[in-house]
Amino acid sequence: MKEDPFSGLYRTMMEAGGKAVPAGNARLLHGTVLSVAPLKIDVAGTTQEAERFYISHQLVSGHAEKLTVSGSAVSGALDISASCGNGSHSSMTISGGTVTLNAVATQDGPVLKAGDEVLLLTADDQTFYILDKVVRCG
Repeated sequence: MKEDPFSGLYRTMMEAGGKAVPAGNARLLHGTVLSVAPLKIDVAGTTQEAERFYISHQLVSGHAEKLTVSGSAVSGALDISASCGNGSHSSMTISGGTVTLNAVATQDGPVLKAGDEVLLLTADDQTFYILDKVVRCG
């Protein structure tokens, strides 16, 4: 039988944490961001401050990831400037094909804001791992 994804995630985190996380005690919690600078999150009615948190790198201001985007049904304006080193011609014809964009996307400012909800992991209610920002469905 195939392992469900949550058990797989839990097993992977336990293996990565080794003895730092006592077996069987880790649990997920819901938190609400009270402030970002300094970071304060309400966890089960108590305010926890920045020194108690480890945060996913994707939630940090300035986080960058390399992206490759490809497509063949691209529409919109296209401006191309081409020139010949000899100055003898400057025209170009494009007749179909695939557009590939290699880019680096950088997070512009903090992802978390006061009032945001986050998913937390803890084993001891002393250290919290902010896994991600979450939103309510519907």
